[in-house]
Amino acid sequence: DIPWPKVHDEEGKEVQLTLSNYTSFRASPNREVRREAVAALMGSLRQYQHAIAGTLNGQFKLDVAYARARGYETAREAYMDKDDIDTAVFDNLIATVGANAPLLHRYLELRRTALKLPDVHLYDLYIPLVEGVAAEIPFPEARKTILEALQPLGKEAVDVIATGLDPRNGWLDLYPSNDKDSGASCSSVHGRHPFVKMNYQDSLDDMSTLAHEYGHALHAHLTMTNQPYCNFRSPAFLAEIASTCNEALLGNYLIANAKDEARKQYLLVERLETIRTTIFRQTMFSEFELLVHGFVESGTPVTASLLEETYRGLLRKYYGPNYVIDENDGMEWAYIPHFYYKYYVYSYATGLCSGIALAEKVQKEGVPAQQAYLDMLRGGSVAPPLDLLQKAGVDLTKPDPIEAAMRVFEKTLVELEGLLGS
Repeated sequence: DIPWPKVHDEEGKEVQLTLSNYTSFRASPNREVRREAVAALMGSLRQYQHAIAGTLNGQFKLDVAYARARGYETAREAYMDKDDIDTAVFDNLIATVGANAPLLHRYLELRRTALKLPDVHLYDLYIPLVEGVAAEIPFPEARKTILEALQPLGKEAVDVIATGLDPRNGWLDLYPSNDKDSGASCSSVHGRHPFVKMNYQDSLDDMSTLAHEYGHALHAHLTMTNQPYCNFRSPAFLAEIASTCNEALLGNYLIANAKDEARKQYLLVERLETIRTTIFRQTMFSEFELLVHGFVESGTPVTASLLEETYRGLLRKYYGPNYVIDENDGMEWAYIPHFYYKYYVYSYATGLCSGIALAEKVQKEGVPAQQAYLDMLRGGSVAPPLDLLQKAGVDLTKPDPIEAAMRVFEKTLVELEGLLGS
């Protein structure tokens, strides 16, 4: 019901701002276009800040009430226990990522210098750091590249994925059609092979998405063929590990085999942006969620000004002292729907950290790491998710797997700084 204002596009034409086109304007190559779009959306949210704050406060109060009704001290304890996850995982994520925030500060400085900007604002975070590399990747080429990139997973995994990537076997609905919705997904029903929906259009992003979805397909296939119906569903905490492991392996392969400097720069930036948005940003959201639930649990009145003050403090912590926080940027808390999902967003960050750590293990350690990883994927819900993951060699109650992802971020940053002459 919020009446969004009109803004100007790259040609100076007045157009209606919507939640759908906001992200496109936010990534415009024209700095004034993206500045105006961000200011317009955040300014509009401020006009309704008290109503939105009341709504979010109501949700958090409900979370706390449900938790206390079931004998838990905090909402976090209740909603992590739902998936049998130790709260130490959450604490470890926030502490380890927070300790590595200077790496993100350094990346923002690289963005500033590479883009020749006087400073960095919210509206400068989503534009390409280097020009995109136009390359058509037909499906047969993508299939061949993915299977080569996933060789570190071993023959069993690659054979499953090769079967699924053969359209004759019925796993894959590949191309867009009039009666298909957008995006990509993998669905599974016990007793049948997984079903992968794509809207493949021969781009590098499409190939990466295909590898991602076949991580889900591999996971689903292994659980279905090794577990009875009652145990074949994997908890959400494990759901994004196989998919991000596949993406990490594909990224490693593409970077190692990049034939020109422009392609390599583009791939390095893609990796940095994936870690920025999925590990750093989602951890920042998780810390905001923890702090605001804490206000409710301690009886502190949750107001729009408190929410903004808290969010601005986290922006400063994660993005650093040289990041410019504009007048209404602290209202971004009102734009994030995931805050209504009850301790869910942290699993995006832990999933990618785990995927990166496991990709590194299978590449370095070979067969033992392959088998441990596949055993985790076979496990379904037969054991607590942390136990399954620990047997694969990743313990998220300790800093090691998160530090592994941070090392990848730093190594990528150093390589890109060298290529860009920073």
